[in-house]
Amino acid sequence: MLQGERVVAVTPSGASGKWVGRDGFVAEAAVQLDRITANIARLERELERSKATVVEMAEEANRTRRFQAFEETLKNSRDYKITDLQRCCKDLKARLDAIEGDRSTFAGLTYRSFEPVNRKLAELSTLQMDIERAEFAARRNEVLFFGALAVAAMALASHFIF
Repeated sequence: MLQGERVVAVTPSGASGKWVGRDGFVAEAAVQLDRITANIARLERELERSKATVVEMAEEANRTRRFQAFEETLKNSRDYKITDLQRCCKDLKARLDAIEGDRSTFAGLTYRSFEPVNRKLAELSTLQMDIERAEFAARRNEVLFFGALAVAAMALASHFIF
């Protein structure tokens, strides 16, 4: 029979001698071994749970590290795109300033943007096409005039010679 931590061996009536003390010791040792075995089993379960918790924490730490690396990559990519866009805008502004020239010198210009310049260039190109057509017509008329003059000169020369 167990009482707390100690084992009290109840000897059957009539049994006595040196075997009674040994049976009590064996029973007490067996109980203590059972308790130690139970404690070891409990500690092993706790160790397994602790190992599982450590594995989960390591996985979570790896996930967090990968997520932080991903966020850092996104941030670097966004910063690079912004820097590249700024560089392109500065380059475009420099090109536009080179095209437009010094604004303070040309403050009195009629054409202050590309739209009126484009309209004026369209007008000038139609005017240039009209001039080219007129030049072509003038050359044609000149050739016809000189051809008629040559025919008249031949007719006059043939009249005097024959």
